[in-house]
Amino acid sequence: MRVLVTGATGLIGSWVVRELLAAGHRPRALVRRSSNLANLDGLDVERAEGDVLDRASVVRALDGCEGVVHSAGLATFLPGERRRMYDLNHRSVEIVLDAARERGVARAVLTSSTAAMGGSPTPRVADESTPSNAEALGIDYFVSKYRGERAALDLAARGLPVVVLRPVVCLGPGDIYGSSATTFLALARGRLPVFVPGGAAFCDVRDVARAHVAALERGRAGDVYILGGHNFEIADMVRVVGRVAGVAPPRRAPYPLALAVAAAAEAVDRITGRRGRLSRQLVRASHLYTWVSSAKAERELGYATRPFEESLRDTYRYFLATGRLKPATPELRALADEAATRAGKTGEAGSKGTP
Repeated sequence: MRVLVTGATGLIGSWVVRELLAAGHRPRALVRRSSNLANLDGLDVERAEGDVLDRASVVRALDGCEGVVHSAGLATFLPGERRRMYDLNHRSVEIVLDAARERGVARAVLTSSTAAMGGSPTPRVADESTPSNAEALGIDYFVSKYRGERAALDLAARGLPVVVLRPVVCLGPGDIYGSSATTFLALARGRLPVFVPGGAAFCDVRDVARAHVAALERGRAGDVYILGGHNFEIADMVRVVGRVAGVAPPRRAPYPLALAVAAAAEAVDRITGRRGRLSRQLVRASHLYTWVSSAKAERELGYATRPFEESLRDTYRYFLATGRLKPATPELRALADEAATRAGKTGEAGSKGTP
C-alpha cells in the first residue's frame, strides 16, 4: 500500500515511516521546504513537498495513495503558540482527512493524544470509554487535540475509514523538534529544578509506530485506541530519571506556588517579547493525572510497550550521540560509550533503527 505520512520528519512520523517500510508498504513523506530531514536520512521514502494547511499540496501528495497517516501536530503549552497549535492540531485534520475522503483512500490513521481526554485531579486509570473533560479544563493543547479527534470522527461518519490513535508521552530516539522527549533532556541537564505533583503515562515511540501500521492494516474504522504504557507518579518518574542519568532529581514544588511563578514568567515574557518555557497551562496540565489503560489496543492491534528504563536509556543515547546532551556524569558517560559502540556497529548513527 502506498501511504502518505504527514509529520514524517518528526518523532512519531519518522518511526511510522520506518515501520511502514518494514511491513512492506511504500511511504510517501509530506515535507515542507523548511523541514529538518535528518530523521529520513538513509530511508527509501518518496518525498512530496507541501504543507498540511495547504489543501492543494495535500491533494497532490495523495495522488496514487491508498492510505494516509496524519501524524503532524504541535505539542506546546505556551500562549504565543496557541493559534499555530489549533491550526496544526485541529484545522489540519479537517484539511488532510477531508482531502483523503474525497480522494477515496482505503485506510486512514490520525495520530491524536491522550491529551484529548483531559485529565483528573486525583489518581484514576482512564480508557476509551472515559468521557473527555478537555473542553471543561480549557487547556489549549488538550482542547486542540480533542477538536482534531472530533473532526476525524465526523469525517468517519461521512464515510472516511479512519482510525484514531491516542499515544501517551513518547520517549525514544529522534526528537529533533523538541516535543515530548525533550522533557527528559531538560531533566538530565538539571534545567527542571522543581516539579508539581501529578501523574502521567509514558511509552516508546517505536512501539507507537508499530501500532500505527497495525491500525492502518486492521484497526476498526471509526474507532479510537489508547496507546499507553507506564503510569507514573511524577515524583517516582523523576527519581528513575535521576538514577539513570546520575543527576539529582528536582524538588517537589507546591502547586499554588508553581502556578504563581508561571504567571509571573508569562508576564515577563510579554514585556520582554522572549519565548519562555513556563506557563500556567503547563503547570495545570502537569498537576493532573493522565493515567490510561491500553487493553483495547493490546487485544486488537497487538500493542505492547517495552520497559520504561529501556526507552529512557535509548532516549539519552540518542541525545548524547547527536551532541544535545553532554556526558557530565559517569552514568551518562557510560551511555555515551554505548551509543558510540552501536554507531560503530551499524556504520552510522542513523542506520537500522536510530535516527
